[in-house]
Formats: sequence, structure tokens, C-alpha cells
Amino acid sequence: MRSIVIGGGVAGLAAAVQLAADGSTVLLIESKDTLGGRVRMRDSGNWLLDPGLHLMRRKGPLNQLLRKLRAPRVLGSRWNHREMLAIDADAGQALTVLATMSMDAEGVKVPEFVIPRGGWSSLVGRLIVSANQLDVMFDVGSSVEELVLGQDGRLASVRVSGNDIECDEVVLAIPPSESARLLESAGLDASELRRCTEQRSAALDVALEGKPMRPYSGLFDAKSGIIAVDVTAEDRIPEGADSSACTILHAVSLAGDGSEALQGIKEFLDSRCSGWRNMAAARRSTTSIMLHPCSRGERVDGSAFIGSGIAMAGCHVISEYHLSDAAVDTGRGAAKALKLSR
Repeated sequence: MRSIVIGGGVAGLAAAVQLAADGSTVLLIESKDTLGGRVRMRDSGNWLLDPGLHLMRRKGPLNQLLRKLRAPRVLGSRWNHREMLAIDADAGQALTVLATMSMDAEGVKVPEFVIPRGGWSSLVGRLIVSANQLDVMFDVGSSVEELVLGQDGRLASVRVSGNDIECDEVVLAIPPSESARLLESAGLDASELRRCTEQRSAALDVALEGKPMRPYSGLFDAKSGIIAVDVTAEDRIPEGADSSACTILHAVSLAGDGSEALQGIKEFLDSRCSGWRNMAAARRSTTSIMLHPCSRGERVDGSAFIGSGIAMAGCHVISEYHLSDAAVDTGRGAAKALKLSR
């Protein structure tokens, strides 16, 4: 089978790996210049600063996939969830919020968390290596303009930068609005995707030469909706530094985005992590990042267009999981659904 995956984030990479492992010839197309989606690293000098609160579920779909790919070296130490401080909330609520990055999430079984060794870029790198080993082809920096259906109503080709590429099936591992545009280009009804509403947040990532959060591993304030975690590990600090005297701190305002939300994070840290500003060795502030592509109630059926040889993947697709685990679960699920529909 000739399969195309549109989108080079975690969901797209998981789908490409699964399709190739099942025997398909796979081309992955990514419009940006690099793979990895929202988990791409940005330079922070000698410190390893991931963009956001990236903890991995120890037994979640991403961890399971990495084990299948024989990548144990990226599975780092466990994060101590027992030392998280819940303010105006109980410990169970705080950990549910951490697991889902949502203030209104239903109760979930609290997982054990792992701090990825080498950061999230190492996880993405391992997926890319596995895709290369399975002969997945990559087209990076190209735009997908249209899906073309044949007279039988099934996918016939994908138009990429003015060229038609014949294929038998496609995985749309891109945000809802982009998926809707492509589905509508093929004359398909994408109204459910059009109803998806992005949930955005302000975030602060900072490397500290000190331990102002001690003795806690994380903080959650139910009133402000601010959550912060310490993900310090030996591989995330400069060579020769003492991890017991440093902090890699990530904080997010789940109440919303904008400059006021970012200021709220800083003031919260002022009250709970006294002196953190003077300890900052590397710092990255973001007034607005996309936290969720939709609310949980807006998630769509990833197999809604499977009869046309089209599957969808990403955190906007129905899954029992959240965040990166949902991306992997739906990516692999899309590939398996296409295999069953052939």
C-alpha cells in the first residue's frame, strides 16, 4: 500500500512507524522545516529546557511504543508525584490536572511519571530513527494543498506544492482546522472539526541555580489554575553542575493565555519559590501556546472517513488518553484502522 502521513509531530511519526511496520510504503509530509511538532527543542545554552510540562506516563502508549522500538535509554528516572503540593485542592485532583493538563478533567487513574532522558527531543529523535530504519520517506517544508478522491470515492492522490502524488490512503495528523481544510477540498463534511476550539495557555520554562521549590516536586494552585513542576535531572544541567543544587522548572497557567496569565505565573512563583528570579540561568516565557486543540467533548472519530481511505490522528481524536499519549494512541490507531479497511 502507498500511504501518506500529513504532519510530522508525535501523532504523525507514530502513525508512520506503524504503517511502515505493517508493510506500507510511507511518505510523511511536514510543512515546517523540522519534525517533532510542539515538542521541538529550542536552544537554552548549557541547560536542557523542554517547552512545557513534559512528563511521560511510565506505562502509557508513548512509553510502550518506545519499548517496542527498543529505546530504553530515553526512559529516565521516575518523577516523585508524592511530593507535589496541592493548594486549595486535594492530592488526587492535583495529579489528575497534571496528567491531563485540564482543570475540568474527569478523575483518571493517576499514572507514574517518568522524566525523559535527554528531554522530549530525544523521544522525537528516537521515533525519527525508527521511521528511517523502516524506510519511511520524509518531505519536510512542503505544503499539502488538496486531497483528490477517485470516482469510487476513495483517495486517489494528494496534491503537494502543485504536484499530485498518487496514494491509497492518508493519515491526517495535523490540527483540526488544517484537517478540515483538506477534507473540504475533497468535498467531505468537516463540520465537526470546524467546531473544535483551541485551548491556549501561558507558560514559563526556567533553569535555576538553586532549589526554591524544595521540598516539593511540584505545585498546583486550584484558584489560579497554575501548575509548576521540577523536572531536574543530571542530563538537563550543565556539565559539572550539581543536580541537587539546581532546578529545571516548568509552569503553566491553565486558566488561559496572554500577558496577564504569564504575569500571574511569575507572581505565583514569587509567593511559593522565593528568590527564583535571581537564580534564573536560562529562561523562556511564552504568552500563548496551544495546550489542547479542542475540549474533550469536542474530540472527533478518527475513523469517520475511513471509507475514503482517510484516517485522523492527534489530540483532537477520541482516545482514553491525554496529551502525547493520546497522540501516539490515535496515530497508531489510525494506521491500524486503515489496515483493517483495505
